[in-house]
Amino acid sequence: MRSEPEDERQAQRERIIGLGERSFRKSYYPQLRVNMARLERFRTLLDQTSDLVLMVTLPGGTIEDANLALAQLLGEPPEKLIGRAFKEIGLSRTAAILRILRRDMKKTQDYPNHTGITCFEQAKGTIWIDLSFRVAQVEGQRFGILVGRDVTERKHREEIMSALLAENQAILNNAIVGIALVRNRNIATCNRRMEEIYGLAPGELAGRSAAALCPSQEDFEAFSEQVDEVLAEGGSFSSTHRVARQDGGMFWAEITAHALEPGRPWAGAVWIVHDITGRKKAEERVQFLAYHDVLTGLPNRLLVQEHFSTAKAIASRSGTRIALVFIDLDKFKTINDSLGHQVGDALLCSVAARLLENVRQSDTLCRQGGDEFLLMLPAVGEVGDLGPLLSKLIGCFAEPFLIEGHELSTTVSLGVAVYPEDGEAFDALRQKADLAMYQAKDAGRNTYRYFDPDMTREALEQMQIRNGLHRALERREFSLHFQPQVEISSGRHTGAEALLRWRHGEMGNISPARFIPIAEDSGLIVQIGAWVLHEACMQCARWQREGLEPFTVAVNLSAIQFRRGDLEQSVIGALNTSGLDPALLELELTESILITGTDEVLAKVRRLKHLGVRLSIDDFGTGYSSLAYLKRFAVDRLKIDQSFVRNLAHDPEDAAIVRAIVQMARSLGLTTIAEGVEDEQTLAQLRIYGCTEAQGYLFSKPLPAEDLGRILLPARTQEITLGNDG
Repeated sequence: MRSEPEDERQAQRERIIGLGERSFRKSYYPQLRVNMARLERFRTLLDQTSDLVLMVTLPGGTIEDANLALAQLLGEPPEKLIGRAFKEIGLSRTAAILRILRRDMKKTQDYPNHTGITCFEQAKGTIWIDLSFRVAQVEGQRFGILVGRDVTERKHREEIMSALLAENQAILNNAIVGIALVRNRNIATCNRRMEEIYGLAPGELAGRSAAALCPSQEDFEAFSEQVDEVLAEGGSFSSTHRVARQDGGMFWAEITAHALEPGRPWAGAVWIVHDITGRKKAEERVQFLAYHDVLTGLPNRLLVQEHFSTAKAIASRSGTRIALVFIDLDKFKTINDSLGHQVGDALLCSVAARLLENVRQSDTLCRQGGDEFLLMLPAVGEVGDLGPLLSKLIGCFAEPFLIEGHELSTTVSLGVAVYPEDGEAFDALRQKADLAMYQAKDAGRNTYRYFDPDMTREALEQMQIRNGLHRALERREFSLHFQPQVEISSGRHTGAEALLRWRHGEMGNISPARFIPIAEDSGLIVQIGAWVLHEACMQCARWQREGLEPFTVAVNLSAIQFRRGDLEQSVIGALNTSGLDPALLELELTESILITGTDEVLAKVRRLKHLGVRLSIDDFGTGYSSLAYLKRFAVDRLKIDQSFVRNLAHDPEDAAIVRAIVQMARSLGLTTIAEGVEDEQTLAQLRIYGCTEAQGYLFSKPLPAEDLGRILLPARTQEITLGNDG
């Protein structure tokens, strides 16, 4: 029988073993970095702990970051410390510490840890610090990491070890993850957070089988076998499960395990449980948005196109038809312009809900964008059978909508194209339904029209645009406007996005949304895109010669231009002609370019990177957002689509998506830029999330080069003034 002192020593050993979680977590962090929420909570923990944490640049010796505890000790906000010389903060032995760190940074790996007692000399007396410091490599750059603890009182106590154990046990119990010591598949001890995750009272887990941490006994047996096999080889094991709390509520748990003694996992292993329910919901939201409209939640064109392929196969076997109904709200722009986007968006959501109430369960309603909807009706017998449903859709708009105190009346114009009579391809049918919808508008609106081959108005307008595009370059009808991009942390201009504008000799200003698709369809986008590249580089180089600080110019690339044109030669020619530094040119790629993931696409992207230009992904998150291609393509930053940014400050789901994108980008070493920033509240939220840059009407509308140049000239202004310049 063991004596009481021996029992006490054994209990102390188990608590000390619990402290080993720190070193385990260090080896585990490479796996946890994908967990952005946990990294954010860890930063919060650093600011809440009483330990002093400091990051110093090497070899320069300036403060890169510091936690709240150090700032409170020095009586200054953390922001005031960043950028100051480490030697100036009043800590003794700073010169010796820097000398050691500079010596260690010359090593390529296995940086040693140094400890020692140092002090701060303050008016109220000497504060003693138990300091630990070492070199750490973060994304290729070396920093000095210093962690200290105020041990002034503890120096005067005889029971130093007892105090350390109590203090570290408190830290363990306040960890953001659940931690348990498992021996022979039983929970020997655990921290309080583990019990909180499972909804248990203090002390309820200790002594129980580790099966309590898994969804079921069967899952536990399979999990344990896998854990023992991996840990016996000295590795770490991780698995994700959906687990029930004590009250029956379900949550997603990421369970990881690491053996204290490699080769003997049953003798002792640390299990860590992290509640990743929030991350799972964000991932599901991203997946949902890949196939649905952000505003209304309706399917997007990608999903309705997939449904069309399925319906087409059924219709071919059964001899039935499929109708595509193009739905456009009448005079929606008037409502949107007069009452604002918020009312307009609310109206669109109400319209979507009313349409859903009046279609069949087998039908697919899609929002295409703006005030346009597309309805697919499968299993249609005769074309004449569509009349009652089309009349019902028009009639359902007889009652006005009550939106934020406004009684709004609107009607719809419908255009119908039918498979197989009007075509077999989805895009062709959609275009014909679109043309028929314009015929309904020409007929006075609030009605429907079937596609008729004699409908030529739209075709003639497209032909006029197409012909005009052929001569637009020759007639110098194109111009570039530039919208500035701003670094959120400092407010300085970092670049500008080049935006194409066209003033047709007869039709006047034509929206890019109107002529770009035609330019892509005709292949003219290749020639136009080359002109945009040349002009953007020339203008950026001109700004540099005029004395502006170097900043990037961003140019959008069309998927057609990327695949068909001699893009590399266009880029090389634009850079050589302008003399622009390649690092100041950023090419914005769409996700549709990268999602194919072909070797040819990958090779072209790598050749572009080899030229020295920057690459970004435009409108990230709206279509095919995936970590798969981000890992393969060496892009520099993600551009967060304005559909997520616009309501960021008021929509928790949009906020979760933006935060997830920013954190994911940071983990991959990418910067982020948010487009469509229109107010201070949105900017403040982006700053909290760590978004790198922003652009939008809060700073400036797109401007001609001359006007933007006047804004950016150093003699005119040194810092931007936040506000709507236009």
